[in-house]
Amino acid sequence: MILAVLGSLVMGGGAFYVGWNLFSGELEASAASRLEQQKKKTSNALLKLSRPLFHALVLPYSIRLKNENWKKKQKRLIVSAGLEEEIDAEELMAFKIFLGFLVPIAFAIFMKVNGSAPPWWLLGTMVIGGFMYPSVWVSGSRGRRHEEIRLQMPFVIDLLTLSTEAGLDFIGALQKVVEKTRSGPLVNEIERMLQEIQLGTTRGDSLRNLGWRIDLQEISSLVAVLVTADQMGSPLGGVLRVQSELIRTQRFVNAEKRGAAASQKLLFPLIFFIMPAVFIMIFGPVILGFLGVK
Repeated sequence: MILAVLGSLVMGGGAFYVGWNLFSGELEASAASRLEQQKKKTSNALLKLSRPLFHALVLPYSIRLKNENWKKKQKRLIVSAGLEEEIDAEELMAFKIFLGFLVPIAFAIFMKVNGSAPPWWLLGTMVIGGFMYPSVWVSGSRGRRHEEIRLQMPFVIDLLTLSTEAGLDFIGALQKVVEKTRSGPLVNEIERMLQEIQLGTTRGDSLRNLGWRIDLQEISSLVAVLVTADQMGSPLGGVLRVQSELIRTQRFVNAEKRGAAASQKLLFPLIFFIMPAVFIMIFGPVILGFLGVK
């Protein structure tokens, strides 16, 4: 009974909203922008299937939420994850609401109509999992992209160092990196920075924009050093060489930390799975012998 009433309220609210916007003209004004957003390409199958639904049912509400700080934070996370061509902060909120609330409600109504009530723990899992999934997807994409950038940084900086020490200016060295390095997140960001410089952005501002988009500690440190060297007129070759050595040292330290953490993680399966099996193999025949089992 409660689910039926809830479903009626949801459908009635949706009908009221559509009718109100049809008369006010707001629906027509936002239809074109939402249609353009629906044309975004994405590799996430769930987002691709859900986008037409949450654009029509949730996005008109979510764009009115006064949560500017959250939107700014999510925008930076999306940009640093390399997903700005796939989704924006307003779509992310609509996606979370759609998966976390509308889908569980629709599932509960469907089960109720078919004569069976879904268990509360299943609905709770759907609400929590659906609401958290978009953020987990963005965070996972961001982590993988940062890992690719960390792996590509030493080679890129070495090539920049060799190019500047060979006589090229900083812009020419960046162009050489784009030409000679395989495509990747870091190279793509450098290419984007070169395009900004060609459009009139100063070198310092384009470097800061690069650091803001990637949002990685190693890149932020490198950008700060390069901006300072550019303002002071220092030679970039020596600065880049020092940064390359620091990055390689940091990678070595991180590898040692991961190795130490891996040995600690092995303690649990070793104690609870491997050691009991070893004890059974060693002392099992002895115990069976004492018990007189042949």
